[in-house]
Amino acid sequence: MNDHELIINRLYKLLIDRDMSMNRLATLSGVKQSTISSLIQRPTGVPKADTLRLLCEGLGISVQDFFDFPPYNQRPNGSSKKEEESKWEKLGNALTADEKERVRKILSNEI
Repeated sequence: MNDHELIINRLYKLLIDRDMSMNRLATLSGVKQSTISSLIQRPTGVPKADTLRLLCEGLGISVQDFFDFPPYNQRPNGSSKKEEESKWEKLGNALTADEKERVRKILSNEI
């Protein structure tokens, strides 16, 4: 799938999840309904950043939340932020209190 298809599919999913029509999204976001329709019907291209931000506001989410799906939420090594946070949490659970304190000091440049 190309970026256009991924973004449009995400927009549809968010609309369905919220039981929201494109007309309602247009009202809430301040983006003209014709602009939303044009965006969806265009075979290529992606929305401008300011349009996407307004659509996200209408959906009640951040732009970061909008892009929280593969491939956009993946790191260059292929893992997602959530997967990396889980690894750090497991590591943190395996450390002793003294080890955690040393890591905290290293990360905050206290050493």
